[in-house]
Amino acid sequence: MINIHLNGDIIRCPDIAGIYLRNQQLKDAKCICKYGYPEKTCDAWQKRKQQALIESNWDNKKNLYSGRCLLAGTIDCPGHLSRKKNGNKEKTFEINNQVYRKVASTAHYLVHESKCKSIFITLTFPPFQKEHKLTKHIFENEILNSCFSKFVENLVENYKCKGYIAVRERGKNGNRVHFHLLLSIPFISFARLNDSWCNTIQNICEYSDHALTSKRKKVIIYEPARALRYICKYVSKARGQKSDCRIVFMSNNIIQKSKQMRQSTESVLDSYKFDYMRRTSDYTTCFRITDYKEFHRFCDTFLYPFFELSADKPHHFTSDYLDTG
Repeated sequence: MINIHLNGDIIRCPDIAGIYLRNQQLKDAKCICKYGYPEKTCDAWQKRKQQALIESNWDNKKNLYSGRCLLAGTIDCPGHLSRKKNGNKEKTFEINNQVYRKVASTAHYLVHESKCKSIFITLTFPPFQKEHKLTKHIFENEILNSCFSKFVENLVENYKCKGYIAVRERGKNGNRVHFHLLLSIPFISFARLNDSWCNTIQNICEYSDHALTSKRKKVIIYEPARALRYICKYVSKARGQKSDCRIVFMSNNIIQKSKQMRQSTESVLDSYKFDYMRRTSDYTTCFRITDYKEFHRFCDTFLYPFFELSADKPHHFTSDYLDTG
């Protein structure tokens, strides 16, 4: 079985759904609950069983359709309590392979399907006001992320932004936080965008005419491959690093997940010039097309039809094809 990602990656892997179904059947046969507790060793189950036998209503304590324990998900279930306890632990955020491909695939979708121009900009924080000179942990993480969220909410509500992808990064000089942002939005002047961003952060930062920056020749992204290149460039910098605050932001309406194809991998790999990239684990292997013309042929003849996307946009071929790490 293979997983197809909209960024062009093909991952050859076992049939995870089939493996899960077989494992589930084995658990049912051995009377093991969803949390891995056998009925015979679960004190909560045995206690409830004895109580139900005394009350003569044991039949109501079992799921008649699957035979599974009905204590699952209740406060009486030790497995549920253990999972809830672990869920209350402090969260960490990381750009792993799964997040990386989701960001790249979503960037591809955003630019390809956008009816507006897609622009790539950087949001910086001008000098902080005096009371914020000594930035604390909660200020840099929660408050700065909250400012970004308010800014994109404003773009969606008042400027008809159709979707966005952002990566949070720290600068090499000064270690200051900034956001790289790809968004699909009708025409709006950079001065107005800059004012909107400055108004969002006016309580913590001084005003600046250059709080929003961009590269003149690279601000408008016409080609999906370029979107992959730029987004993945900044995602790769934080790849593998862990943080206790969000470092990737995507609007829910454009998030793209992989699709499965249950057929021979070779039938797809042999039709296009795929390159072996690496083994991502003991069971999965990643393949990718690195030739940009072949990548576009793959998109037009296989990828877009497979994901049911339009394929009527002309390509703007460039030599700076995607660098997806």
